[in-house]
Amino acid sequence: MKKLLPYLLLNLLLMFTLITGNAVAADSKPLENKKLVVIVKTGDVMEAGMGLALAHSAVKKGAKVTVVLGANAALYPVIKGGQGIFAAKGKTPREMLTAIISDGGTVYLCKTCAVHQGLKQEDLIEGATIVSSIKIFEALYEDGAKSMSF
Repeated sequence: MKKLLPYLLLNLLLMFTLITGNAVAADSKPLENKKLVVIVKTGDVMEAGMGLALAHSAVKKGAKVTVVLGANAALYPVIKGGQGIFAAKGKTPREMLTAIISDGGTVYLCKTCAVHQGLKQEDLIEGATIVSSIKIFEALYEDGAKSMSF
């Protein structure tokens, strides 16, 4: 038994190292320094919800995320008004956008779409911003940025 003790201790040390090493890896930000632009233009809550869920996940994993809303998605960041629920998360687009902003993401609303809907900055949730096309282009053409559309 005495001859096996060093091997047993070595195995326990190795197991502890693997367990704590995995815990550290799970807490890391695997998308840190990555840039993602998620364009949401659909009024379909299920389609938009998928894009917003992916955006939020990327934010939580450390990515610099910009959500651009326009066309039929222009009403998602509005403070008032009823919205459908994205079943997979049990949240409205407004709630999902609020979470993205709270966790460090950026939310832009296309100025042309806001004007078409009669929206002003004060109509939007805190953190969402009405922007011109140049601001959207800056996000899209930032070095290393990737984009997805919904």
